[in-house]
Amino acid sequence: LPVQSAITQPRPGAAVPAGELTVKGYAWSGGGREVVRVDVSLDGGRTWRAARLKGESPRPGRAWAWVLWELEAAAP
Repeated sequence: LPVQSAITQPRPGAAVPAGELTVKGYAWSGGGREVVRVDVSLDGGRTWRAARLKGESPRPGRAWAWVLWELEAAAP
């Protein structure tokens, strides 16, 4: 399966002040495959940035759960 991901912070519809912003979420894949990268776009897909994955890397073939990620970015 392709990697699936969800944003958990900021919440949908939240007012975000200009300046530094932390975007957080989780991602998962299928078949015991590890999530190795999550790319995030804050401008409707024009540009993408790699988020930082949090936690330990599982043994190969043992990645059955989701992984947390976060990205520090400037909010316009």
